[in-house]
Formats: sequence, structure tokens, C-alpha cells
Amino acid sequence: MHNPFQSLKKDQRIKASLGKRARARQEKASTDDDVLFLGAMSDVAPLAKGGREVTPPAAVTKANLSEPKTFARLLEENVEFEMEHTHEFISGLIKGLDAKIFRKLKNGQYSVQGHLDLHGMNTEQAKLGVQEFLRRAYMEGKRCVLIIPGRGRNSPLGQGVLRQELSTWLTQAPLKRIVLAFATALPRHGGAGALYLLLRQARKDKGKIIWEDIFTDLEG
Repeated sequence: MHNPFQSLKKDQRIKASLGKRARARQEKASTDDDVLFLGAMSDVAPLAKGGREVTPPAAVTKANLSEPKTFARLLEENVEFEMEHTHEFISGLIKGLDAKIFRKLKNGQYSVQGHLDLHGMNTEQAKLGVQEFLRRAYMEGKRCVLIIPGRGRNSPLGQGVLRQELSTWLTQAPLKRIVLAFATALPRHGGAGALYLLLRQARKDKGKIIWEDIFTDLEG
């Protein structure tokens, strides 16, 4: 007589046997993986402190932060002049200056509010004298002044050394920060031996502008 339970028991024994074999294979594979991993890591030394050391970022201080330059300061440092220089005539103006303003300066139409005579000075004395004179004129709100370097008739080749140097000083820092234009004066103000200077209007936003770090040699 056919016994269906006998067939079921046989199937259960087969499944149990297959399960044991599968577990054995998994255990062997796991053991093999452990052996491979330990072999691969055999030369690795453990961390002494049990964790990864991370270097903290450098502290941000005033010493490693540079103060950005203001837009006005950048403009001042990049001033460019258009120049004209002949034996008798010298002129210079910042690029972009209104032609009408420059023409009035050349024609002596601005009132001269102060003057400096460089006769009898050597080059170093004249340079310091011009810087101090223009600094004071600017701080006092003067707009048009006259500087008299002389014609230099007694100089080599009849060329005035101070007259040539003056145009250089006016177009370099620090004076280029305050000079808008300059031109040879009319005969009634000295002619080829004198220059009209047109200065910028003094800024009131910070009281005194950037003079302290420019004229330290004059103030001790």
C-alpha cells in the first residue's frame, strides 16, 4: 500500500542534507574571506589613539587678512596722465579730464591761490618743498596754485633740471593722487619758468585722507 507520509519524510531528509551542505559552504567561504582579509592587513599598524587625526584649519587673524583697497584708492593708484613737453611748454592732465577745464587752466582763467618759488633749491630740497606745499594747499581746499621752477638758463644745454623733474614728480605717487592737471603759465605769471597746477577737491569723507603714510619723511 502506498504511504504518502514516507515520501514526505524522504523529501525532508533530502532538504535537511542540502541545508547542511549550503551552510558548510557558506562557513568555508566566510572563513576563506577572513583569512584573505587578515593576510591583506597583516602589515597595517593600528592607530595609537584609536582614531583619525585631523589637522585643524589655521586660525583666521588680522595678521593673515589683508584689508581690501577702496575703489577710490585703486583709482588714485592707477591715475594716468596725457603729457606734452617741448622746450618752452609743459602740460599734463589726467585722462578723461574735461577739455574745457584744461583749456581754462592753460589760459590762466583760474585764480591763483598760492605759489612756490623753487629758485635756489637743489633737486632734493625742491622735491620735498613741492610735496609739502601741495599737501598744505590741498588740505586747505585750494584748487589752483603756481609753482616756479625757473627756466634753467644757467643749466647745461639751457634745460631747467627742476622744470623737467617737476613734471615727473607731479605724475607719480603721492602727488598724482591730488593733481588734476598742470600747464606752463602765461607770461604775466612767469611764462616758461612757471606752472599752473589744478588740484582735486579735498575729500571730506574721512577728514584727513591718506597723508599720514605718504609724508612721514616730512613729519619726522
